[in-house]
Amino acid sequence: MPDYPIYGSKEMLDDAFPFKIEIRRPQTMNDVLHAHEHLQLCYMRSGSCLHWAGGQCHVLAKGDLFSIPPFQEHRLERREGMDFVMCQVDFMPHAIHESLRDLASIETFVDFAFIRPLIAEADLMPKMTLTLPAQAVVESLLDVISAEWEEKEEGYRLAIRAELLKLLVLTCRQYKRYSGAESSRERQQVAYHRKAFFETIAYMESHYDEDLHLEDMAARALMAPSYFSNLLKLVKGKSYIELLSALRIQAAMELLLGTDLSVTEIATRAGYNHISHFNRTFKKHTGLTPGDYRKHQA
Repeated sequence: MPDYPIYGSKEMLDDAFPFKIEIRRPQTMNDVLHAHEHLQLCYMRSGSCLHWAGGQCHVLAKGDLFSIPPFQEHRLERREGMDFVMCQVDFMPHAIHESLRDLASIETFVDFAFIRPLIAEADLMPKMTLTLPAQAVVESLLDVISAEWEEKEEGYRLAIRAELLKLLVLTCRQYKRYSGAESSRERQQVAYHRKAFFETIAYMESHYDEDLHLEDMAARALMAPSYFSNLLKLVKGKSYIELLSALRIQAAMELLLGTDLSVTEIATRAGYNHISHFNRTFKKHTGLTPGDYRKHQA
């Protein structure tokens, strides 16, 4: 277990709408090493401070946009004699995940927000410095989000989702341009980690009938187990257990309709060792027992 606190998303965010936006200054910053289950996007509106993440210290200044992935230890530190204003956006994927999953540039966002900060290399900085025009757009978006969050008028959640989605799209575009100016070695590192992650998803989709374990799949993806499951939630809309169950039940449904195999044989082929577990899981997903599903769909 880590020797720093890990804040659960339900402790800090409303599960019905897991989002919040806050302004951090020297008087309100969190200078204690910690981590949390949700994703955090931060933008430096003015001034400068230090950010410790993954055991490394980075200088943040006006115009810097950076992410803090789930379960990454970090803290802020004031630079002597300097003030700062930082906008902090906290959210869980399901706050906007239906829209986020459909983004054509999802891999770009994953690179910036989840993968790049994960790579523990001394010369990789988990931030990007926005151009002046981009800074103006980001600050305008954050102003609208802040106002909606503070006033909470009818429809504020929809309004926040819309503006947050714009912010994420802008982040994708800016990172694509920003990364074009980075070293080829850094791009290769990010691509290598991304490739491992998506190849692990493909492996699960083709080996769902095997005795798969979260720890083994996370190792394939070059990630910690909890982090891997959280990233699956963002990209696939399901945690590790949810995704594996969905793959197995989908296979079972196809076998029930397309073959005359017994329910017990189908359960085994779908990756279940115990028929009772299969029956419970199948009914949870479909509302019917395997036998009833075959009968009603025939």
